[in-house]
Amino acid sequence: MLALPPIETSQRVERLRQVLAAESLDALIVTSLTNIRWLTGFAGSNATVVVTAGDVHLCTDSRYDERAASELDAAGSAAVIHIVRDAGSTIAAIVTDAVSVGAEADHLTWAQRTTIESEWLPGLELVATVEMISRLRARKDDAEVARIRAAAAVADSALADVAPRLTSGVTEREFVQLLEHAIRTGGADDIGFDTIVASGPNGAVPHHLPGERTIQQGDLVIVDVGARVDGYRSDMTRTFCIGPMTADQRYHHQVVIAAQQAGIDAMVVGGATAAVDAAARAVITEAGWADAFGHGTGHGIGLDIHELPRVTARSEELYEVGTVATVEPGVYLPGIGGVRVEDTCVGTHGGAERLTGFVGPVEI
Repeated sequence: MLALPPIETSQRVERLRQVLAAESLDALIVTSLTNIRWLTGFAGSNATVVVTAGDVHLCTDSRYDERAASELDAAGSAAVIHIVRDAGSTIAAIVTDAVSVGAEADHLTWAQRTTIESEWLPGLELVATVEMISRLRARKDDAEVARIRAAAAVADSALADVAPRLTSGVTEREFVQLLEHAIRTGGADDIGFDTIVASGPNGAVPHHLPGERTIQQGDLVIVDVGARVDGYRSDMTRTFCIGPMTADQRYHHQVVIAAQQAGIDAMVVGGATAAVDAAARAVITEAGWADAFGHGTGHGIGLDIHELPRVTARSEELYEVGTVATVEPGVYLPGIGGVRVEDTCVGTHGGAERLTGFVGPVEI
């Protein structure tokens, strides 16, 4: 078991209360299970949380009676636990004096909204909130960074252990199985997301589904992998060549490496995430491959594999100390293959620090 600093949720709740006060909300109903975990430490599959100016209330069912108490205690949460069959009447009692109650519009289904408005809180119109907690989650505390760092270290080690097997005549799917086994036995709770292995011409598909193609001499092979430790994820991509690179392959790889470095250099505290995309994209455009880089340059990462901040041309977020995001430019050439290089980075006063750190031979 990895030694990790304890999670402390009280400061997170206070940050949220400051936002609620600024938005003139008396309470917020939280239905996203990921946001609930971030706020309270509870990681079960059924919960609703209500945050008010004075209290936090967690409603869940009897399956989680003991577990909820244990997880909240471990996270330093002072939330009041309610074991209920139907959370509606409990939530109605909690917000009985509230005038303005927010709900997570980006996580509620239409059916859930109807239930809350017509059955739980009749006569009270919910105020839609969008990305309220997600924006708070974008800036990680030290305990969160420690977990992402640990997840990165597991993935680094796993890839180092199994990368030589790329030359053994394995299929894409077989290599995925080898890599994911190494992650699960190397200290992670699980993989961080579905591993991508894309060889030869399959590398031209950014999110290729690994299949039965046998990895061959001369292939470029994209390996996109991550681990999950105590809920937090890492994300890393490396592109290998099976055997010596041709001159064209080497140039292809060097352009993407340069684009990634330009993006990482642009990750400065107070700077725009869109500037990172622009910096990486400029290198690829200069090489004549603007149309071969069709996705954003990166994304935030934490309890979810994709979270704020966005790192795209249109993103409006800024980097802060503790902002964790990927930088992952790529160039994809149909019929030929692709190159993508990705690292998970955290914002510091001195610039971006890479949390993923695999360094190995590109030609194997």
